[in-house]
Amino acid sequence: MYAEYKRDMSHNYLILHGENPVDTSSYQVRMLTGNAVPSILKCRIQGLDGNFLFYYDITSRQSLASFYEQKKLQVSDIRLIFGGVVKIMEEMMEFLLNPDQLLLSPEYMYLDVEKQKMYFCCLPGEPKTISEQFREMTEYFLPKLDHEEASAVTMGYGIYRKALENGICLEMIKEIIYRNVPETSERRDEETKPVEAPPECLVLPEEKVPDPGEKKAEKKEKNKRKTIDGRLLWIGGCALGVFLLLGVAVACYLGYLPEVPIEAVLLAAIVLLGIGALGSWLSKKNQKKKNETLEWRQKVKKEIAGKSEKLENFQSSCKNVSQDTKPHEYHKSESSDESFGFGKNLYTGGEKREEENYGETMLLSSGSVKGPASLVSREPGELATIFLEQDLTVIGKLENAADAVIPRATVSRVHARIRKEEEGYFLADLNSRNGTSVNGRLLRANEEYQLQDEDEVDFAEARYVFIK
Repeated sequence: MYAEYKRDMSHNYLILHGENPVDTSSYQVRMLTGNAVPSILKCRIQGLDGNFLFYYDITSRQSLASFYEQKKLQVSDIRLIFGGVVKIMEEMMEFLLNPDQLLLSPEYMYLDVEKQKMYFCCLPGEPKTISEQFREMTEYFLPKLDHEEASAVTMGYGIYRKALENGICLEMIKEIIYRNVPETSERRDEETKPVEAPPECLVLPEEKVPDPGEKKAEKKEKNKRKTIDGRLLWIGGCALGVFLLLGVAVACYLGYLPEVPIEAVLLAAIVLLGIGALGSWLSKKNQKKKNETLEWRQKVKKEIAGKSEKLENFQSSCKNVSQDTKPHEYHKSESSDESFGFGKNLYTGGEKREEENYGETMLLSSGSVKGPASLVSREPGELATIFLEQDLTVIGKLENAADAVIPRATVSRVHARIRKEEEGYFLADLNSRNGTSVNGRLLRANEEYQLQDEDEVDFAEARYVFIK
């Protein structure tokens, strides 16, 4: 069996190629294609060269392998995954389907993030038994357990011990994942749970940024005049050429230049006039694009500078606090100024010894802080800038599932992801309904594209530019 992915105008499909022959008239296949089981993905069968291809609709759903790529499993995640397995097996028994046809590989198990519901692929003729698949699935998720949460570790390894036994006892698995946690344990977890600080409001509206200096204004005005002068040069040169040709045409009409056909002169004048208009339009278009790019870069620099300034102020305040909390390391000087740090020697040699051991501490200036790569809106003022600071950034409109939220109706709940590596930033569409495109090209299903500086990225109708 091997898989491939396909996308049409509004749907994403997982295509599975079975190795064994399939009886399309059997009860199992008819139930699968009829989609009578709620937790099984919609499926259709297509014949190709004597083989049958199984098309599963995975639009707006994420595979567990992708969703938990860098996420740790907590108790809620374990209950969601293994509770979904228990539910699909009960449904298959209810509809008299063979559970060995299930695919319990995380690549073929899908999650609806908004509904918090699991969906599965069912493939007739799968050689592995359901017990073997269940054991391999538990072994896959064991390293992904959140070991800082004791209840998650206990639950995960409890399910793994049951998976090592012969067969699958659904009642015992349900007992493990749904049994109540003791009250003392819950209370202990609540006490040790860190209190979340209120989110810091970073208001960086474009209109509150200080105006640029006179130099920038003069430079902008100079570029504007240069653009106008360039267009006028195009138009003036072509107009002069047209007047000269019209003079030649008049001379031909009066008989001074009988050998030159007047039609050719008039045609040359029209062509020259068209070239002038085209040159002026191209010059205006190129300048507009340059101005837009400059605005995007200035906007990003302003936001990064704001964040760097906040970081520097925070470091400075921490330094002051640390100085104030070390009264035993200094002595009072005879002068009152010295006691407040204005004298020659505030510390009793501790700072000197520290420099000898560790070297002098260098002050980090705001100009040396390199900001992260970002996605800047091509519609200034409508969409916030997305800073790609994390190793994996999920983009969508669902707040509790996406790292960067785009409040647009055409954007899927979990739309795309950007993975940061040493080689660069890699963009992939996450089975969104309206797709993700780069420089006008729609990304294929399961395709990863390495972003380049100033690439135009569209999440449906949300238009951004990638700034590295």
